[in-house]
Amino acid sequence: MADLLGEVDTNVVSNHVPTQNVIKSETRRKVRVLSPPLSHRPRPQKKQTKDENSDPMSPIGQKPDLDLDNDDGPLPVADDDDVPMSDPMPSSPVSKAVERKTAIAVKTEDPDEEDNDLMEIAEVTGQHEAKTTSVNMAGSRPPPKIKKEAYTTPANSSPVKAMPDAANASWNDVRNKLNVLSSPASETRTFGKLRAQDVVEDDGSLRMFWIDFTEVNGSLCLFGKVRNKQTGNYASAFVKVDNILRKLYFLPREYRHKHGRDTDEEVDMEDVYNEVDGMMSRLKVGMHKIKPCTRKYAFEMPGVPKETEYLKLLYPYDKPALPMETKGETFSHVFGTNTSLFEQFVLWKNIMGPCWLRFEGADFSAVNNASWCKFECQVSKPALISPVPDSENLEAPPLTLMSLAFRTQLNVKENKQEILIASARVYENVSLTDTTPPEKLPCKTFTVMRPVGSSYPMHFEAETKRQRGTYILERSEQFLLSKFLALFEKMDPDVLMGHQLQEVDLSILLNRLKEKKTPGWHRLGRLKRGDWPKNFNRGGGFFAERHLIAGRLMCDVANDMGKVSSSTFG
Repeated sequence: MADLLGEVDTNVVSNHVPTQNVIKSETRRKVRVLSPPLSHRPRPQKKQTKDENSDPMSPIGQKPDLDLDNDDGPLPVADDDDVPMSDPMPSSPVSKAVERKTAIAVKTEDPDEEDNDLMEIAEVTGQHEAKTTSVNMAGSRPPPKIKKEAYTTPANSSPVKAMPDAANASWNDVRNKLNVLSSPASETRTFGKLRAQDVVEDDGSLRMFWIDFTEVNGSLCLFGKVRNKQTGNYASAFVKVDNILRKLYFLPREYRHKHGRDTDEEVDMEDVYNEVDGMMSRLKVGMHKIKPCTRKYAFEMPGVPKETEYLKLLYPYDKPALPMETKGETFSHVFGTNTSLFEQFVLWKNIMGPCWLRFEGADFSAVNNASWCKFECQVSKPALISPVPDSENLEAPPLTLMSLAFRTQLNVKENKQEILIASARVYENVSLTDTTPPEKLPCKTFTVMRPVGSSYPMHFEAETKRQRGTYILERSEQFLLSKFLALFEKMDPDVLMGHQLQEVDLSILLNRLKEKKTPGWHRLGRLKRGDWPKNFNRGGGFFAERHLIAGRLMCDVANDMGKVSSSTFG
């Protein structure tokens, strides 16, 4: 029995597992020896209670003895054909766990790599062919990778739209029906001022077709067209008329009026003269004329006779006007205090315009660069101005018409409308009696624009180059306004047309010019100005705006008169 037990003991594998010697040095930090793989760990064995009647289990095959004292020797390799009975059966769970462990790759550490932050790991001393996963000993765990579901957006929920090759120019289809020329400038347009000998008649008089007017410091400014005898073309003209006097008519009282009631003192024309002369002295009116005259009264004011003798007063328009309700001790009423300078002139000369006017004794050197017109002169004797009789059969000159359109954007922060696009269509040499449809008339266009944001849409600049007409792309509203005024002055229109031009567009344009302090803003009209009027944006309304574009007629097809005319003739 002893021999048999001894033979069994010599075939039992020892529980001691040899480990690899770790060489310690000063350049290498201490390493922690890991436990050997599960495949080489001693398996716990159940204590078997031997029965006296049971026989000891003998090995199926005899294995060579293990040299346990030699740590540098190779590890024994198990034979697939010889499986010790003491090991678990291949079908057991423990055997499957061992197979999974042996299928993990082993990551060896480079002994030359130094890392002061991570602990070094000793090389696995088990089977070299064993595959194990790397172990993170850094003390921190990498964040888990969470798969995020992409939220649905309009970009990925809708089908992708192909990028167009060019910008959509359908907005420009309306221009295909019009006879649009390529150049915005006229080749026959003259530059600079015209000479007097180019426009004066043989008798030294000047003929001008009058179309508009304005009043400046007691002088009447007339605007129109004159014919250049050298070329046969018509150019803009400006005539300043001075010394037009106010005409007031004083109705004498029968008895002098004092302290709110009549007296017994009779009033004659000399008494009225003395009172009116003293009144003019108090108003510091140096030059004035007073004389009696007889006039008829056509209205129904009580106390005014149908025809009687009045005292006529003449004094310049640059002096203060008298109130309408002015009364005196010797006169009860004053007529003509609210008559404007222009009304006084046309009533005096019996002028119905627009028409041809004849100017005699004009001074062609007194006025210089007072307007944007091509020809300028001054007339000091308004009595020498007269309308040209119809017997001469002078036809109205052709005019330059400009149609304006603007596109604006509201600046919410400042609550102001800002101009994005300023476009114009120009018809040159249009006869007032011509019935040709606008679609067949040759015209020229120019459009100045700026982007809504920092840049234009894709392919927009290339598309504008392929269109007829002139397109100018600016970067700011300031440059847009300056360029628009330069082209506007170059075309020098006589008539401005537009839809809601009087009510909306003109007001926006003038306000933006003033806001941006655009140089030469007064080129919208034909009279040069130094400063903006004081009543602008202070209750002046349309009349103040109309005063700024004096010299050019305005036609708004959206107002009541435009609607009536369009419905009547269209």
